[in-house]
Amino acid sequence: MSDFKRQHPISIFVSFFGNLKQMIITLIVLFFFGSSQTRGPWFYFLVLGALLVFSFLSGFLHWLTFRYRLDEQELHIRQGLIFRKKRYIHQDRVQSIDLNAKLIQRMFNLVEVRIETAGGGDEPEFRIIALNKEEANDIRNELLYGKKKRETEAPDSDGNSILSEEEIDQETVSKEPDYTWKLSTKRLITAALTSSGIGVAATFVAALFSQVQQFIPETWYETAIGFVVESSVLFILSFLILVLVIAWLIRIVSTVLKYGNFSIEKTGNDIVIARGLLERRQLTLNRRRITAVRLVQNVLRQPFGYTSVYVESAGGGTKDEDLSTILIPLCKETEVKAHLEKIVPDFAFERPLTGLPKKSMKRYMVRLTVPAVIAASAITYFFDYGAYSFAAIIVALLMGYWQYKDAGIGVNERFLWMRMRKFARTTVIVPKKRIQTVEVTSNPLQRLNQLTTLEVSILTSIMGKTFSLRHLSEQQSMNYYMWYSYEHSTKYNEETKS
Repeated sequence: MSDFKRQHPISIFVSFFGNLKQMIITLIVLFFFGSSQTRGPWFYFLVLGALLVFSFLSGFLHWLTFRYRLDEQELHIRQGLIFRKKRYIHQDRVQSIDLNAKLIQRMFNLVEVRIETAGGGDEPEFRIIALNKEEANDIRNELLYGKKKRETEAPDSDGNSILSEEEIDQETVSKEPDYTWKLSTKRLITAALTSSGIGVAATFVAALFSQVQQFIPETWYETAIGFVVESSVLFILSFLILVLVIAWLIRIVSTVLKYGNFSIEKTGNDIVIARGLLERRQLTLNRRRITAVRLVQNVLRQPFGYTSVYVESAGGGTKDEDLSTILIPLCKETEVKAHLEKIVPDFAFERPLTGLPKKSMKRYMVRLTVPAVIAASAITYFFDYGAYSFAAIIVALLMGYWQYKDAGIGVNERFLWMRMRKFARTTVIVPKKRIQTVEVTSNPLQRLNQLTTLEVSILTSIMGKTFSLRHLSEQQSMNYYMWYSYEHSTKYNEETKS
């Protein structure tokens, strides 16, 4: 049993910059969108100085009061100055272990350890933000393999191992991976050029542009306004294109930084995913804890046959990936089965789809068209040239029909899979034993056409996830409900085989 230890002193500065980053973002928002005209520059200098002092003290106190100890199969943590807390993380509760290294940590050859446990929610259960790699690997190996290694080394009365070779999972204890895969530079660039999320970046860029008038001479601003009034349509279109181009460039850079040096190593049931240029992240997942696989194709990637592969598990997801873990950032749709056979072979099989009834097509199209008609009517009433906005109705009709054509569902004895589309097309593959609940619902409008919505819930974080497919016929939903029901599953399987 070891003594309690503190983190590396660099953790003070890691915490300092982390806290400061969040506070600076808040300060920038207040500066751009608050009533900055009523306060002089001295106010912001005082606020910035207070933030610096508070951030440093917070980081120092965290380092001073945070201590940990690694025992057999368990990690003990003590933390807190006024309200003290003791925590115990046992090996059996660990879902995934994530080793991260941001720029400041990499400068000192340190890493951050994140441990996700059952019931940990959408944030890591435990973090040590600055450890040397040897200590981090000791924690990782003890919590992932410690019990198994001791069992393989434990002698019997004759001095031999208690377990035979057949009972020892040599693949897990082995150092050599069974399968490795790296994202090529060509695929990385393609993933960056076709990445989604441009809308979020465009909103941020547009908000910055809206504050430009505070930093340019008033005469320039008045001249620009006059130009806008004289050529409003041309200027607005040019402005929108400029915002989208800048947002697209931001997404390209962020994707390259995020998925650069992406690699997968599979050893036994453990999947190690490493990625990142500035922030190096290494995540270890257990194949047996994967609860679903998702294939996602956005509108830029689908015409070229590219897709991204995500996995849902009880741990390891991140907020920027909707609490999922990306398994393959980009590959050809025809390559998915081969990758799954090597990494998660249970999910590698053909998935024929049953489409939706024709009467559901109207529901998909009306659901998008009605809001478009209302918005276009309001824009036309309040703005000149607003009638052009009625073109959005055609887009809504086409998108609704596209959603209808892409939707489908299928099952076999062990799995259910669904395909649906919002903007991106998503295929979800769920093992029957991982499904928590299956619900069939219908609203009043659906009941007019005898349509329903099928909802399938699985365990991913403390709240889980629900995948839904809209506008199935009542008979379709009932068939899949019976497939899941233990009472009717045997009968259903016999009927499908016959």
